[in-house]
Amino acid sequence: MLLTRFLEDSARRSPDAPALLEPSRQINYGALDREANRFANLFLRSGVTRGDRVAIALDNGIEMVAAYFGALKAGAVAVPLAGGPRSDRLVHAVANCTPRAAVVDAAAAKALPASVKGAVPHVFVHGARHAGGSSVLADALAECSDAPVTVRGIDLDLAAIVYTSGSTGEPRGVMLTHRNLVANARSIVSYLRLTSRDCVICVLPFHYVYGLSLLHTHMAVGGSVSVENRSAYPNVVLDSMQQHQVTGFAGVPSTFTLMLHRSNIEEAHLPHLRYATVAGGALAPSRVREWMERGPGGEFFVMYGATEAGARLAYLPPADLPRKLGSIGRAIPNVEILVVTESGERAGVGEIGELVARGSNMSCGYWNNAEETALRFGPLGYRTGDLGYADADGFLYLVGRKHDMIKVGAHRVGLKEIEDVLHAHPTVYEAAVVGAPHELLGEAPVAFVVLKAPMVDPQTVLRGFCAAQLPPHKVPLKMIVRTELPRLPGSGKLDRAPLRSLAADMRFEMVP
Repeated sequence: MLLTRFLEDSARRSPDAPALLEPSRQINYGALDREANRFANLFLRSGVTRGDRVAIALDNGIEMVAAYFGALKAGAVAVPLAGGPRSDRLVHAVANCTPRAAVVDAAAAKALPASVKGAVPHVFVHGARHAGGSSVLADALAECSDAPVTVRGIDLDLAAIVYTSGSTGEPRGVMLTHRNLVANARSIVSYLRLTSRDCVICVLPFHYVYGLSLLHTHMAVGGSVSVENRSAYPNVVLDSMQQHQVTGFAGVPSTFTLMLHRSNIEEAHLPHLRYATVAGGALAPSRVREWMERGPGGEFFVMYGATEAGARLAYLPPADLPRKLGSIGRAIPNVEILVVTESGERAGVGEIGELVARGSNMSCGYWNNAEETALRFGPLGYRTGDLGYADADGFLYLVGRKHDMIKVGAHRVGLKEIEDVLHAHPTVYEAAVVGAPHELLGEAPVAFVVLKAPMVDPQTVLRGFCAAQLPPHKVPLKMIVRTELPRLPGSGKLDRAPLRSLAADMRFEMVP
């Protein structure tokens, strides 16, 4: 089973059914499949052969999806990347995976160094009349047939390389096979009970694996994807949800925070919405409760995953949400997650260890990076870098990333616990906690907070709020108020690296 079958089977069953919905245009399955064939013929004509890489740096939309499936139809490995002038991983990805062809938007093409452009034999520019030595995409496609191509492949072939942040700060290319992505999509389809009647609004980029999984799952069932690239304007997102009668909403924690506190969510009329999903980081229990109380209704799925898993590793069934609030649930079908101690033993009930996962959706490693692959993939499976524990019922709980644990004196402190307390304060919009050097304790927690409204003496108020719920060594030594927290490009996930750098410059010489 190849990933391309999702699109091809849906096009055969329901050629006139809507596949992608944009604010001002849409395309049905039959037309999308033909457009993907046209891209496949373009790549084959350009000398792309089975296993070659094709970089695709475009915003979410019809062209991006057609190019993605076209690359797969040609037997190539699709490399989805951010478009625009600040495509942060494009230069590194080109150097790392040496694509045979690339499809980029005009802004990304203009920003590419000449040396990078010269390293790719065929560059096709979307949205440009004059591509400066590259080919104009529209002209090149016009010369290609939309007839199906025949390129033999098996499900163990690579389908995509998805670039994600690495432990060294340099992006690493996660290798995902057709089998990985098909297996993951089928599991998600099963527990979300997706059908051809479903329409999900996608505010997440397709170069981010969570966004890519929305595309795969809905192509698999013949549902539709409402593409909304204006996620910074939450009321615009609500309008699109109403216009397209969406049944599903997906986001990372910051997406839900934005919708709850920067939109007219309580006034929105969304009678078709039957579920929402959150992944890409832990949404504080207080925010989950707030969504359930103030949100538009429907089931709420807390999910957990990784790029290395093709998106999903675990989920919490909505029926278990009230009694297991704070849990990431249990492993999805055909995935096993173990909690492993530092000594390599399986952790007992309630004992903290690293989550290690294996399953048919798991990556085989990182492109052109044997050292990192050996570090993260072993006999037990993929080492997630996440610390957590399992309760007596087998439900998993995260306490933080391995590098988000700090040592305060003799105490190991998970920063997520402190953040969850801060998020429960009614005036806190967002919070992030990192460790800062301390002359006596070694490390101490420092909090960066964004407020919903001005607060008199936030240092005293918020430290007092934490002190009422946490032991003294977990109370942040300092509350630093900011207008916003740094985000990773595209996904919108919290970027802690700049905050760690700021905290590293702080010096605390005495216990407060």
